[in-house]
Amino acid sequence: MGTIKVDTIQKTNGSAPTLADLSINHAGSVLQVVQTVKTDAYETSSTGPLDIPGLSVAITPKFATSKILIMFNVHINGHDAGTGLQLYRGSTAIATADAASNRMRYTAIGIYAPSTGNEQYAGALISHTILDSPATTSATTYKLQGQTLSNGFRVNMTRYNTDNGNASRGVSTITVMEIAQ
Repeated sequence: MGTIKVDTIQKTNGSAPTLADLSINHAGSVLQVVQTVKTDAYETSSTGPLDIPGLSVAITPKFATSKILIMFNVHINGHDAGTGLQLYRGSTAIATADAASNRMRYTAIGIYAPSTGNEQYAGALISHTILDSPATTSATTYKLQGQTLSNGFRVNMTRYNTDNGNASRGVSTITVMEIAQ
């Protein structure tokens, strides 16, 4: 058995060969993974839509043909109904619900936590998985915006925000994976 060692492999035109040129099937392979973890709590009285601080992630795809798998897990609740999350690629909203009269349109729906009753202690983990085709090899940022109908929303915390055990805190994440095609 022998070993072949080379410094560089080039095609006849001088360019670097791709995996396909070398007859290596890499479709479906995970090429890279990037994650952002938000551990701090965030609360706003604004209705939004607002970028949620700490819930964005940037990836530079190796191939323009790659798909990007976006997964997020976010603790979000609103002071009113109509709370939700919208996923963006740069400044473009992606994975948005179909229009239906005057209903709010999101990627994922949050929960309503009124100021009284047991719901003020509630939290909910909103999870979603989206497969995107950005068709680029440039740095691409995915981010989440929060919105509600009135009185603001909270991330990684319950509505009950007093210094005791009932005022629970959580962790939110956004993870992206480049998938070869």
